[in-house]
Amino acid sequence: MSTTPAAVHESERRKQVRVKLRPDLVTTEQRYEGRTFFVVKDPVSLRYYRFREQEYFLMQLMDGQHTLEDARQLFEARYRPQRLTLEELEQFASQLMETGLALNDMPGSGKTMFQRFRKRRRQTLLRILTNILYIQVPVIDPDKLLNRLLPYVRFIFTLPFFLFSVGFVLAAILLVASHWDTFLARLPAYHEFFSWKTVLYAWASLGVIKVIHVFGHGLSCKRFGGDVHEMGFLILCLSPCLYCNVTDAWLLPNKWHRIIIGAAGIYVEVMIAALCTFLWWWAEPNTLLSNLCLTIMVLCSISTVIFNGNPLMRFDGYYVLADWLEIPNLRERSNRYLTNLAMQYCLGIEVPPEPYQMSLGRKILFVTYAITSYLYRWFVTFVILIFLYTFLKPYKLGVISFILGTGALASLLGYPAYRLFRAVKRRGRLPDMKPVRVSITAAVALSALLAVFLVPFPLRVKGLALVQVEPQARAKIVAPEEGSFLEELFVEDGQIVRRGDAMARLKNPDLLSKMEFNVASRRAYQEQRADILAQLVSNPQHGSLRQELARIEDELAQLEQEARELQIRMDRLLLRAPRDGKVAQLLPRSELGKLLEPGTLICEVIEDRALAAVLLVEPQDRALVVEGQKAWIRLHGLGYNYWRGTVSEISAVEAKDVPPQLSNKAGGEIPTQEDPEQKTLKPQRQHYLVSVRFDEVEDCMHPGVLGRVKIEVGNYTLYWRVRRYLATMFNIGL
Repeated sequence: MSTTPAAVHESERRKQVRVKLRPDLVTTEQRYEGRTFFVVKDPVSLRYYRFREQEYFLMQLMDGQHTLEDARQLFEARYRPQRLTLEELEQFASQLMETGLALNDMPGSGKTMFQRFRKRRRQTLLRILTNILYIQVPVIDPDKLLNRLLPYVRFIFTLPFFLFSVGFVLAAILLVASHWDTFLARLPAYHEFFSWKTVLYAWASLGVIKVIHVFGHGLSCKRFGGDVHEMGFLILCLSPCLYCNVTDAWLLPNKWHRIIIGAAGIYVEVMIAALCTFLWWWAEPNTLLSNLCLTIMVLCSISTVIFNGNPLMRFDGYYVLADWLEIPNLRERSNRYLTNLAMQYCLGIEVPPEPYQMSLGRKILFVTYAITSYLYRWFVTFVILIFLYTFLKPYKLGVISFILGTGALASLLGYPAYRLFRAVKRRGRLPDMKPVRVSITAAVALSALLAVFLVPFPLRVKGLALVQVEPQARAKIVAPEEGSFLEELFVEDGQIVRRGDAMARLKNPDLLSKMEFNVASRRAYQEQRADILAQLVSNPQHGSLRQELARIEDELAQLEQEARELQIRMDRLLLRAPRDGKVAQLLPRSELGKLLEPGTLICEVIEDRALAAVLLVEPQDRALVVEGQKAWIRLHGLGYNYWRGTVSEISAVEAKDVPPQLSNKAGGEIPTQEDPEQKTLKPQRQHYLVSVRFDEVEDCMHPGVLGRVKIEVGNYTLYWRVRRYLATMFNIGL
């Protein structure tokens, strides 16, 4: 088959094309993972590009003098035995022109560049619309301002100040940790903290904090020799603040300098949070200063943990991790690698190989990061939106959160699906898909979706429990009379007693005095009655004597009734066992001779084989627990053995006090606070008591032992669990 003259002419024309790099580009040589790379800065668009050594060699030949054929021959001469085709060189040159780094001498190149500019502008607008919680609007070039400020803050970048700041932050953490109970007690309630007044504080504070934050980035970038040419407004989580573009740090050869620049914002916010911790601690509660400092503490802490310091979000922590791992564009490369895996193994499409051989650890890192960062963006977005819904619902503004949620759903689900479809469709890949793999992938995806909504899994309510004797198997012996003193104890703690056995004797001086007075009064009235009866024998018709006799008889009857009542009360001072069982919680003998208030517990007589594990559950769990449900109980100190149990009782009203062993003050799990009036520990949140009776009691079980309980409350789907979790977390009815 012969080649036509037109084809030969076209081939020669392509070889003679000259490409010229823009002369204003800034280039820095760097090393990543033991290889040499060149970072090229576009000072107009403030974009940065990384090229390998061979690519940069070709770029140097694109000077407007060498043709593509010249560049190809020089490349093959230097990197022999590597071969470079004209098509590959044209593709590389096309990429340079598409990014705006190079120009060519072909007609219409200016029009092509304008079309690329419009395309980038559309992509920028699309990126803004698909990320409603993070919108940037560039405003000024702050380079001169930062140059004037740098001499005044240069001391911040010294080792002594860094050590001071570390000590300052640790002191704030120790202050909170050592006064944790006081810290919790001083925290306002949910409805008090998340009020409109607090929202205004947070709105203003976030703006001020972010201004200081971005100046921290900018000044650190200037300190290590970078340029900062872009600063503007940032809409972060619907709150206005500033941002500072320090991407010039990519030109710095020292990766630790880049890490410091990336971590500067985190450092600033942690210092602000530490300062506000001390101010909040010293300020009077519920004052403007106290509320403002608490708001800033929460904002700086949450923004550092959830946003800035978290590498799963594309904020400061992300760039610190990327520099530390020496992987620029970590997120894009991870997403691209995961997308290629999906197209290759799920759809059967051949994808281009990675530019260099990756280790197994690097592949695992890319896949893990791509999946976790995507899921985390879902989590953070919907936590914010559901919080907004909870906050705005009482004001009938919940529709705002719904609208934002719809936009978030489109950005997190629709846009990635569109990108995957576009990648599959590109270069005619749709016909290249293997039907078998597509069918298997679709079947697996559909099965997983159906499993989420239709397949139930066992659900258990878990909690820390205290082993106690069941209420119906417990008999309390208490002080019955006011003014009684403990005179004698007849039993020991743990002693087995029978019903009616004497347990203790009390002494009541007031009651004894009343008894003696009653005896003396009856004796006096009896003597008077005897005298009157003697007089009536001699004068039976004496009317006044008979009236006096009737009065005395009434008095004696009342005194005898009083004597019987006093005797009953005296008998009650001898305390006897109301049932067979074991003595428990006996008052120590050091209490002998002391005054006991009425109702003071002297001891209990318990049936030690009737044991139950008592735990406190929150309202959402109480709604699932039903009497008769089966449970598993594991006791501390007895290994990993489990005992079966049955839910025997569920309190209908919330618990007013918490057993000390279950309180967080004693190492338990229930947050409590002291009730100074009742001298008990009451739960900070609503809880209900649930008793789980042991099906079989063994000798190793004793009251007062802690353990863990798992109550089997039924089978529920994963969709139901997620729905319930969100409804519980944000107190909304789903």
